[in-house]
Amino acid sequence: MNNYIAVLDRQHLENTIFLTSFARSLAQQKTRKGIILHGDSEYTDRLIQTGMMREDAEIRAIRDLNRRLIGLFADQGVSAIGLNGYQKGLIRKVENELIFDKKGYRELPETPFLLLSNLIENDQGEPLKIDLPELTRFLVKELKEHDPVIFSMSEKDELMGSGIKDLNISDLSEDQITEMIPPEFRNYPSNFYLLSPSGFGQWPDIRKGSIIRNN
Repeated sequence: MNNYIAVLDRQHLENTIFLTSFARSLAQQKTRKGIILHGDSEYTDRLIQTGMMREDAEIRAIRDLNRRLIGLFADQGVSAIGLNGYQKGLIRKVENELIFDKKGYRELPETPFLLLSNLIENDQGEPLKIDLPELTRFLVKELKEHDPVIFSMSEKDELMGSGIKDLNISDLSEDQITEMIPPEFRNYPSNFYLLSPSGFGQWPDIRKGSIIRNN
């Protein structure tokens, strides 16, 4: 099993119980094994209600969430580096093509953990929000040895079982998909791991989890 890109989706970013459990799972891991990726949350909508334009609200929310998550992790004894994708020119979009600075990424320290947002750099050198599934798939392709990890929407172990379950998304019922898979990733075109936050703490020795295939 490879390293991971662990994705904190929009719904989970509003769930304090989940985030605390996730931070505790990180505390069980001694060294960084990948990237923790996040976008915005319903916090964006609350900023819009104050009169902010959507684009400005998204950028503000994502930046704030990056800082807040670093603080939450610290409360659980987890040290992390918080970066937005545009910082250090790490991820850029040039003429509609995404570019990843692999050299810059490799120069980052192996510890502490790396928390990365989906704010990348546009042609004008300004922050640009990119869809979380698109960025996830791009980084999986660029880093090659990193598997995408998505977190279940349900605390039930219906798809988690004893040992890894290998499932095709076409074999799941609509109710299972709705209950277990975050909305942003229900149409994700590639395979991913579906885990609980507590199960993630055992990575790569995952006792409960599923591989969800899209082929």
